Amino acid sequence: MTGKGETADNVDLTFKGGLVVTPTGVIRGGVAVAGDVITHVGPDSTLPRAARELDVAGKVIFPGIIDPHVHIGVGDGWGPAKMRADFETESRDAAVGGITTMVTTTLFGREPRVEVLSDGIGWGNDHSLVDFRFTVVMVTRDHLVELPALVEIGARSFKFFLGYKGPQGESFGMDPDGVPWDFFYAGCEAIRDAIPAAFPMIHAEDPEVRDLLIERMRSSARTDYLQAWHEACPNITEPMQLYSAALIANEVGTPVYAVHVSAAESVDLIRDLRARGFQTQGETLTAFLYYTAAEADERGIGAYAKVQPPIRADRDRAALWHGVRDGTIQYVGSDTQMYTVASQGGDFWDARVGLGPGLATMFPATYTAGVLGGECTLEDLARVCAENSARRFDLYPQKGVLQSGSDADLIVFDPTARRETRAADLPSESAYTIYEGESLGGWPELVMLRGNVIVEDGAVVENRHIGRHVPATVAQASG
Repeated sequence: MTGKGETADNVDLTFKGGLVVTPTGVIRGGVAVAGDVITHVGPDSTLPRAARELDVAGKVIFPGIIDPHVHIGVGDGWGPAKMRADFETESRDAAVGGITTMVTTTLFGREPRVEVLSDGIGWGNDHSLVDFRFTVVMVTRDHLVELPALVEIGARSFKFFLGYKGPQGESFGMDPDGVPWDFFYAGCEAIRDAIPAAFPMIHAEDPEVRDLLIERMRSSARTDYLQAWHEACPNITEPMQLYSAALIANEVGTPVYAVHVSAAESVDLIRDLRARGFQTQGETLTAFLYYTAAEADERGIGAYAKVQPPIRADRDRAALWHGVRDGTIQYVGSDTQMYTVASQGGDFWDARVGLGPGLATMFPATYTAGVLGGECTLEDLARVCAENSARRFDLYPQKGVLQSGSDADLIVFDPTARRETRAADLPSESAYTIYEGESLGGWPELVMLRGNVIVEDGAVVENRHIGRHVPATVAQASG
C-alpha cells in the first residue's frame, strides 16, 4: 500500500523523474496521487510535496492497461465456482502484467441476463484484485428485452457470436443454426434505443466455409499444425460476416465492434468503411501482433495457440500493425480463458479452441512486438491498450489516461529491460503460456490501482480483493 500522511499539499505519493505517457505525448516528469485519484501530471518542478516520493528516473509511467477481451469463468468447468476461482487467480495474473481493468465476456447460456450479470458482479467484487466490467452475450430474443435493465446495471457491450453454430454454438446456449441476421438487426435496434454509449460486439467468421475446410484438413498428414489451421480457417471468412454486420449496424445507426480481427482483408475493410462514415471498430489480439502461424509452429506451440480466428501470416500481422498506427485497429486484447495445461493434450484437430491464459503477458508481448520491434510508439500503445478502450466502454476519463482527476491507475516499467517468460513465474493457475521462453520487455515493476500499490518489484503485494465493478461514466464513448 502507498504510505498515507498529511502534507501541506495533502498529496500521498509522487513519482518523479520518469517518462510520463499522456494523451498529448511523452513528457519528462511525474505524477502525484492523493487518495484514489491523480492530482498532478507534469515536470518534477510542478509536482507538490508528498508523504512518499518515488524516484523512477529512466522508467516509463504508463496508464493502467485495460484488457477489453477476457473470459473469466470459461475453461475447465463452468458456473459460479469457476468464475469465483478465476477472479481470484487470474486477476492476480492481470495485475502483474499491468492490467488494472478487464472487460470479461462470460455470461453464456439462456438464463435471464440481469440475473447472471448481477451474480457475476457480486462474485467479482468479492474475489477480484483488479477492476472489471462485463460484456453480455446475447443468445435469445428475450435477452433483448432486458437491455434497458442491463444498461442500468452498467453494461455497455453486448456480444453476438456470429461465427458459431451447431454443437459449438449450442454449448453457449445458442440455437444450432447460429445467429440469424434478423436477430442481429433487432439486437442493434435494442442497443441503439437503450443508450448512445452501448454497442454490439461481433465474432465475425463464417462458420460454414470454415467447418467445410476444417473437415477436409483433418485427414491431412500435416505437422505444421498452426499453419494448417490458418489455411483451414481462411482469411475470407472474417470479412464475409464483418461486412454484413457493418451494413446492418450502419443502417440501424449503431457502432459495431469486431473482436479479434486477424486478417489483412478485414483491416482494409474496416478502414474503407470508416472512410465512408461507418462506425465500424476493430480489436485485435496480442497473439496476432506477436506471432505468425509459421513462427508459432517453429516454437512447437501447437494446440496451445489454436484459436478462432487463427494466428495468420506475416502480411496479416503487418496489416494489423499498420492498422494500429493509423487508427483502424483501435483496441488490443488477450482473449484469455483459464485453461489448465492438463486439459490441453491430445490430437490437435480435436483440441478445443482458445488461447488460454494471457493476462500477465498481454502488455509485455504487445510492447515487445510493438515498441521494441519498431512497429509503434509509446503513444500508439497507450491508445490501443488503455485510452481507446476506456472511451469505448464508457469509462473515460475515469480510466485509461494519466491526467488530473482520473483514477490513479498506472504502471511503471523499465523501457529497456527484458526477461525470459516462464509460466512458473506467473500467478495464473493455468501453468502454461504461449510465450514460454520468449524474451519480453515492458514487465511492470510497480502497478497502482486507484491509489493502491498492488504490484511492487514485479510481485503482487496486495492481498485484499480491492477490484470493483466499474460503473459507467456520464461521458459517451467516441466512434
